[in-house]
Amino acid sequence: MTAGEQPASQLWQSDPWRREATRWIDESLERRGVARVPVTPRQPRVRPWSTQLVVDTTDGRRMWFKASSLSTSPEPAIYRSLAAVAPDRVPEIWAGDDDRGWLLMADQGPLLREVADADSIVGLWSGALRRYARMQRATVDVADTLVAAGVPRWEPDDLVSWWMAGRGAGHRETERPLREAAARLSSVGLPPTIDHNDLHAGNVFCADGSAGAIHDSRFFDWGDAYVGNPLGSLLIALAGPAYHFGMPSDPERDARLVRAYLSVWADLVPSSRLQAVLPDALLIAKLARMRAMERALEQATPAERAEWTPRVIDTTVRDVLREAATPGPSRGDRSG
Repeated sequence: MTAGEQPASQLWQSDPWRREATRWIDESLERRGVARVPVTPRQPRVRPWSTQLVVDTTDGRRMWFKASSLSTSPEPAIYRSLAAVAPDRVPEIWAGDDDRGWLLMADQGPLLREVADADSIVGLWSGALRRYARMQRATVDVADTLVAAGVPRWEPDDLVSWWMAGRGAGHRETERPLREAAARLSSVGLPPTIDHNDLHAGNVFCADGSAGAIHDSRFFDWGDAYVGNPLGSLLIALAGPAYHFGMPSDPERDARLVRAYLSVWADLVPSSRLQAVLPDALLIAKLARMRAMERALEQATPAERAEWTPRVIDTTVRDVLREAATPGPSRGDRSG
């Protein structure tokens, strides 16, 4: 954030900004032949990196507006690119403004975490991971388009260089194991794809409101996304069941989820080889999580940085320092 620049969350809570956003919503709806119910939009959440407004329309729809910090990945452009290659796996965007990081979409129904439970989540999440991986494969064709639109390209070795130039500068002992992990991960030869970088059941819509609708699930909230090695997507995906449903750690559960995801890539690289580099992928993915969070906090207030840095960045730094000190074959292998 440059000197004198207003933090994003303060801007988004100002009356002038909300009036401007509401006008844009009205104009966007009008182009689609729809009118807004004339009440003040609700603003359910403000984060340092994004906020939402919710409006209802006179024909019974509920619409969601999202504004994102321009330091995050450009969601309007991401949705356009994904819709070009996998239109059934992302919500339809009614309107988008690249310059302001704004988008508008119709309510997509409940989230997967709202219709699943501890008994059903593993089977449902396995299906969602296969569906997501197929979408990743489709983005091979638009990877350059995504990068040209402003999505960062973070190859494994790029992430290690970023770490060593910043938080890892005082931990030179981490460079060799991280470089070796990055080299092993890159050596398997998977093509660069989009990585959601925050893939969990709270970022998946179930269109008809039933858990059985996983075959029509749609993935959203792409502000942390980057283009790079696809396997990093499993970092948050494997932690999700425990986080959302209070489930204990379970290597067998992780192995089942990993098999579901890797099955989509098995015609390119044998699953056994992908499983062998999975610990490396999860380690390198932690660097991507840190880097995305640092970008997300670029327009934050000092209080917001003080809240979110310990919660995400500092804990991940400790994980990286611990895991980089562990030999590759022994490091927390969750591949089953």
